Amino acid sequence: MSKEPQLPLASPRLTDAPLVRAAVERSGLAGNELNFANVFLLQEKHRTTIAFRDGFFFRHYDGQRLAGYGFPIGDGDVEKALRAIFDDAESRGRAPKIALATRTQAATLRRLFPGKFRFSCDRGDADYLYSTERLAALTGRRMHRKRNAIKRFEKERPGVRVAPLTVENWDAAALVAERWRANRPDADSPELTAEKRALETAFRFFDELNLFGRIVLDGDDPLGFALVSATSNLVYNEHFEKATPDGAASYPLLCRAASQLALERGARWLNREEDLNSQGLRTAKAAWFPEILAAKFNAVERAVGDVEPDDLDVCDAASTEKVGEATRRQTLETNDAFEFDWFGKFDEITV
Repeated sequence: MSKEPQLPLASPRLTDAPLVRAAVERSGLAGNELNFANVFLLQEKHRTTIAFRDGFFFRHYDGQRLAGYGFPIGDGDVEKALRAIFDDAESRGRAPKIALATRTQAATLRRLFPGKFRFSCDRGDADYLYSTERLAALTGRRMHRKRNAIKRFEKERPGVRVAPLTVENWDAAALVAERWRANRPDADSPELTAEKRALETAFRFFDELNLFGRIVLDGDDPLGFALVSATSNLVYNEHFEKATPDGAASYPLLCRAASQLALERGARWLNREEDLNSQGLRTAKAAWFPEILAAKFNAVERAVGDVEPDDLDVCDAASTEKVGEATRRQTLETNDAFEFDWFGKFDEITV
């Protein structure tokens, strides 16, 4: 006789927002996967289901790239919550895989269940965290290129202005997204098709998801937009940042505007999400010099007899034993040409 599922997993609903936001606020975590708007908007892409039990927020993903249970978020007995995940996985015929755990969560999992899991760390999953104060003001020597790019853009287009993203100009933002997508060689890929639907859903439930943003206009011609929401009081998440092919020079203006908007609302950090191992995204995000790259670990059951070190061991060794940079990069880096010393920033943030 098969077991009944232990967790009442179901598709995210708008009415789940207060419970998710409260759990994340108490946790102090900053991951973009914990932002409620992302939970709701990306549920089709990741085939996300969620549940609440015994004071914990549970997630399960069954997408092509993202699969497994999220580490439970709550204030109670973490071991009991993890065992509920294992029992649920068994009842549904799933592997008890944990996805996107922070370094501390991964260490907790290993401490509570020694030898049970092998940990891997995909560089493309790391969130880029930036100081809103620094990006809003573009202070510092390293930001001079961005300051100059904005000055040049505004000089070349004297009619350019930044306006709030509201119901009155959603159509203009949608036009930007369509022009951006049409210029892509992979315009009809499942990834961009899912993104298009997510953006359409964002505009449909703009107020319910507490979204806000900025749009760059040259006269009445839309050039780009940025869409943001709060993950917690101190961490905001940038969901979309798009520009038309002829408005690509507006990206620095958009990033600064999104940071200013978040800072005005009290956020200390802006999460500009992961790069998914895309060289273009990696270069663009690195050019803003993130304060932190928030590492994420995936855990799968070890094969019988497997005692070899894994990525969590290497990451810990690099921090505590100062393993040589070459060894660290060889193990966890996927691109030797990365533009700045990312490993020194490879950590997690708790606020």
